[in-house]
Amino acid sequence: MPPFHISSTSRALYRVFIAPTLHQSPPSCILSIIRPHLHPRTATLSQPLTVTRSKHYKKKDTERHALTDHYVLDNAIQASHINLVDANGVFHAYMPFDEARRSYNRTTHYLMQVSPGEVDIFGRSDPENPPVCKVVSKIDLRLQHEKKLEIERREARGVGKGPAPKSLELNWAIAPGDLGHRLEKMKQFLREGRKVEVLLGPKRRGRVASEKECSDVLKRVREALAECKGSTEAKEPQGVVGGVMTLVFEGKKLEKAEKTEKNAG
Repeated sequence: MPPFHISSTSRALYRVFIAPTLHQSPPSCILSIIRPHLHPRTATLSQPLTVTRSKHYKKKDTERHALTDHYVLDNAIQASHINLVDANGVFHAYMPFDEARRSYNRTTHYLMQVSPGEVDIFGRSDPENPPVCKVVSKIDLRLQHEKKLEIERREARGVGKGPAPKSLELNWAIAPGDLGHRLEKMKQFLREGRKVEVLLGPKRRGRVASEKECSDVLKRVREALAECKGSTEAKEPQGVVGGVMTLVFEGKKLEKAEKTEKNAG
């Protein structure tokens, strides 16, 4: 039957049930099936997750550290006469300043004021107590100053004046040869007077050490500590044997006489 011969009942049903749906958007559940890339929930989940990492930069010491800011050198010495200690350690009393300036190599050495002289109430130098000055190597003075600055930086960080601490990582299943090499390094650090932190733990991949092997490793570590005269265990061990354990040792610097005796033996 042609479309224009549809009965009035059919046309009425069409207008009531079919025609209104042609001008409405399909339900979201149907839309997600037909066009999933347009579904709001699917679109949200498909967006890649981004992680923002903040960078932390170590603050550098940018302060100017010229030697002339910390020491009285050469022409900055205000005196007509000085007590001079030359480069060989010989003391020269009440030497004219100009003569003292000519007595050393100015290319390689400084004339450094060790202690200021005394002056009277009028600001005039006391001939009996002139400034004491010393001839010092420029290289030695620079190294001495750098060492002083490093100590100040370490104290500002709360580290202390001693040498920097060291850390060693050992696993319970370590080979005897590798263990011996690591323990030699540990003994070297302890004899330099350093604090050494030894971290013992299981091997990440591979064989699991037996209880006897763990006990032997711990025994060798303590024997190495005993070989370093004056070195002690600074803290009680933290952790368990076979798991993660931390040992902290405090070294004692080996004096020159002891080093000579050790090398002679």
